[in-house]
Amino acid sequence: MRIADLAPAIAPGLMAVIISVAATATLQANEAPPAPANWRETKCAMYTDIRAEVLKSIPREDIGADFIKAEEDYIAGGCRGRAYACPTTETQLQYANAVSLRVMSGGLSGTFLPYGCPGGPKTPAAQ
Repeated sequence: MRIADLAPAIAPGLMAVIISVAATATLQANEAPPAPANWRETKCAMYTDIRAEVLKSIPREDIGADFIKAEEDYIAGGCRGRAYACPTTETQLQYANAVSLRVMSGGLSGTFLPYGCPGGPKTPAAQ
């Protein structure tokens, strides 16, 4: 028996296997991997580390005690809930922007961060 003689008998079954594998691979490629069970802790640790790095270049006293306390309260709460570290000075805004860019470059969403002001931004609009 030649291989060519087996092709018609094998082809339908082989084609079904190929289609099944291809469909499964396509489905898996379109699904996001599940987040680890401790994803919030991982994100909080990343934010805390990045924050510490940025604080090396911008002194805490230049940022202000209330702003720093709002961040520290957010971290102490496990980076949960809505916190309002509201940038009201140019230095606070510079600091918040630096942390935000680094956090987002690391793969986190900007909505994870505690930066925001009740009722909207408080810093002067750029002209």
